[in-house]
Amino acid sequence: MTAILGRLATYSGKSVSWNEAIQSDRRLTVDALKWDDRPPIAPNENGEYPIAMPGITKVL
Repeated sequence: MTAILGRLATYSGKSVSWNEAIQSDRRLTVDALKWDDRPPIAPNENGEYPIAMPGITKVL
């Protein structure tokens, strides 16, 4: 949970409380049922993934 709190705080650029993280409906993974299921975040046409911007990226 400490790592998740750190990730949320780093991505958002804001303090994230334990309760905010626990009560969030944000999913960090998907329940993949098959090997060929699509991930929630995919690379663009250049193979690049979106970059989290502190203070801009919404995480909760």
